[in-house]
Amino acid sequence: MFRVALAGAGGMAKNYRKTYTTLADVEFTLAVDIDAEQLEACRSMGVKRTSSDFSAALAPDIDMVDISTPNFLHEEQSIAALGAGKHVLLQKPMANSLESADRILAASAASKGVLGMYMSSYTNPLVWEIKKIIDAGLLGKIQSVRARDAHRGGLQAQPGERNWRSSRDMTGGGSFVQLSIHAINLMQWWVSSRIVEVFAYSGNQYCPNIGGDDVTVAAVKFASGSFGLFDSGYASEGMTREIYGTDGTVRLLRGDSELELTLKRTYTSKWINYEKPDRRQSFTAPAARFDDTDNPFNQQRMFLDAVRNGGKPHMSGQAGRQDLAVVTAAYHSAESRKPEPVS
Repeated sequence: MFRVALAGAGGMAKNYRKTYTTLADVEFTLAVDIDAEQLEACRSMGVKRTSSDFSAALAPDIDMVDISTPNFLHEEQSIAALGAGKHVLLQKPMANSLESADRILAASAASKGVLGMYMSSYTNPLVWEIKKIIDAGLLGKIQSVRARDAHRGGLQAQPGERNWRSSRDMTGGGSFVQLSIHAINLMQWWVSSRIVEVFAYSGNQYCPNIGGDDVTVAAVKFASGSFGLFDSGYASEGMTREIYGTDGTVRLLRGDSELELTLKRTYTSKWINYEKPDRRQSFTAPAARFDDTDNPFNQQRMFLDAVRNGGKPHMSGQAGRQDLAVVTAAYHSAESRKPEPVS
């Protein structure tokens, strides 16, 4: 039996905390949160213990800690859990600063526990289909990628509102670190290449009640020579993922529910039947719930399987550090008004 502690039971974790009650050979042993309502919700689904103190997650009977707390708490909590020999699944972004991320990696290197990153994008089976299409060479040589991550949440922030997501220091930035980090991670995995240089513009145009950027646009260069454009915002809507190659185009639209393909060859899989070359076709897959443990791409399930089998997590701490390094370079570029290398 694999015993799990969930630190930060509200927020994004509300969408996947039920996972730990249905995974085989897993016990939802502990929920940690400062919100009594969230702890009560966890008790109602059968969690054995609850606490408002993170140190409870370091108890000897805990094997893994899922850290879904605010960014600024990630360093202290991850280092403590890894130091206690726990496996750690860490919510994105890795931390609120690159220095914090490096200290987490140092703790991971000295720990018996495994460190992995939770990235919600990979729950979607279409994301894996796109990876297969790229790796099969159906797009030819990748010329460029584009991604947009935005919502109007920043317009709703009120003066004096106490919300860590509105704090530049607590998040490590604003819309770019909170939103675009999904696409930054995903694009590097899709094209199998690291981002090595960034030139960005970043500012706060319409959301004076948040401390960080409400818009950032960053042009990037991959080690492979491909280029990319990442766009984030807290005052407008829209989410897209686009890849342009010499032989084809892939666009993931409407959040992540519609896949649009233009290829030179046919392609057939579980979700896709592309049978008319050089014609644009669209495909959809059923929406994947974050707590669906029957989904082979459920992120908690994949992490636990890797730990049990002595393998590597799908997204490592090093990958999380790379994503944060790209974000950091973008913010530095916006200040220096020149291209910045990714550390």
